[in-house]
Amino acid sequence: MQQDNKKGEGVKSYKTMDSITKSSITDDTIRKIAENAFPSDKVKEVRELTGGYFNAAYLVAFDKKEVILKIAPPKKVPVMSYEKDIMRAETDCMELVKDRTDIPVPDILFCDYSHTVCPSDYFFMSKLEGMSFSSIKETFTEEEKNLIEFHTGEYNSRINSITGEGFGYYNRVQKGIAWFEVFLSFFADIFKDAGAIGLDTGMDYASIEELLTRHKSYFAEVTTPRLLHWDLWEGNVFVMDKRITGFIDFERCMWADVLLEVGFRSHYQKPHFLAGYGKKEFTEAEKVRILWYDLYLFFLALMESDYRKYPDRGMYFWAKEQIEKTLPQLKEIRP
Repeated sequence: MQQDNKKGEGVKSYKTMDSITKSSITDDTIRKIAENAFPSDKVKEVRELTGGYFNAAYLVAFDKKEVILKIAPPKKVPVMSYEKDIMRAETDCMELVKDRTDIPVPDILFCDYSHTVCPSDYFFMSKLEGMSFSSIKETFTEEEKNLIEFHTGEYNSRINSITGEGFGYYNRVQKGIAWFEVFLSFFADIFKDAGAIGLDTGMDYASIEELLTRHKSYFAEVTTPRLLHWDLWEGNVFVMDKRITGFIDFERCMWADVLLEVGFRSHYQKPHFLAGYGKKEFTEAEKVRILWYDLYLFFLALMESDYRKYPDRGMYFWAKEQIEKTLPQLKEIRP
């Protein structure tokens, strides 16, 4: 979800992504939702924010303030296993980050999971100043871009400093279970989800399980569950006046190995992010895990376009190509 705005210009939308996970809510319903959350305020304007990929989002303007409304997918719409109930995880995680760190995140203003006013879960949060880094980075000099990436790495490290009681997605923690076993269960969910919609992934779970088990020793050093944002790409970093004003979209948060963060993906690594994070180099075990985390992301991307019924399957074919490049690299690794 992208929440782009310029001071004095309201909301400026960029790429629209059609997805069946986006709840179709009438303007009247949105106004009722807003009145339920803020009974003493009068709604002046509602504008849809169209840059997101999963939830529906709106800017709601009152007489004296503007807030952001996020609405979860309708309950009848099928979602992948890791996406179930992630809105509640997002709000809980944002409040935890705000409580434990100085990281700039929106304030959670109101949550409603009762479905009495709206057929889906929803919440309101404060509106960040500025625009997403992805939408305006071309107006930055290289030095300015590098500085944003450096500070993003710093902030990401602070998020990862928060530790938990078990590994797993934020709302599906598996206490007392080793990280390797939890990560293996992530792949089990992938193949279960693919089977539910009859999607051809190009291979079977048994083959993945066998290969991952061969590399089990590389995961043994991960013993502390750390909080991950897991979607801290440029669209979720907000900037104004060449500085970071905040981070959004914590919905895919989890307790895991920090190398699962998007900043460590092989195709996304940037030296200034790594410098800000404080990571100068990777051990052999870390390099192997990074490849596995790449593969996991590619499998999720493989299924996303079909689950969400995107207008085209470009993401599917891109992900399939990446899987075909990554698997041979993993097969060559002998512990």
